Amino acid sequence: MTHPTTTPPAAPDSPRTTRLSTVVAVVAVLAVVAVVAVGVVIASTVLGGRSDNANGSVPVEDVAELAGSWRVVNSVGAPAAVVGEVRLRFEDDRLAVETGCNVGSGTVEVDDSHLVVGPLMSTMMGCEPPLMEQETWLFAMAAARPKVELSGPYLYINWVDPQGAQRWLGLEHESAEPTS
Repeated sequence: MTHPTTTPPAAPDSPRTTRLSTVVAVVAVLAVVAVVAVGVVIASTVLGGRSDNANGSVPVEDVAELAGSWRVVNSVGAPAAVVGEVRLRFEDDRLAVETGCNVGSGTVEVDDSHLVVGPLMSTMMGCEPPLMEQETWLFAMAAARPKVELSGPYLYINWVDPQGAQRWLGLEHESAEPTS
């Protein structure tokens, strides 16, 4: 005949054991936080320390970083959808804004990652109303001291329009070599 065996009930944890478990858990969490913080510092040092945005883009420090032609590829944050081809061309201290109709050009420099554009001189062709509206907001964007950031072959331009709304454009650097 076998007798059922019973396990005696476990003794309740003493307050001292409970406090010790809590201290160990807090120390473990703090250790993980410290390791993550050290990792962030090391990563920012290795990556040059310039990234200050969630998307990894970096501020532009000099207009020379913008040399060449940039074509609008994302206008989701613009005042209106882009009609046709829109480009910004940077050459030395000059900027040309190709609006899809006219071209405005003027001096440009970078100050604290913001474009500082001198008065734009523009060709004066008459265009369809959507292109004229696009030209108006593109020239206003250039005059608004927009913030510029680079992420690989992409340029992001952020500005506040005359009504106080935050706006942005995404542009892609165009190769100087012709494509076949």
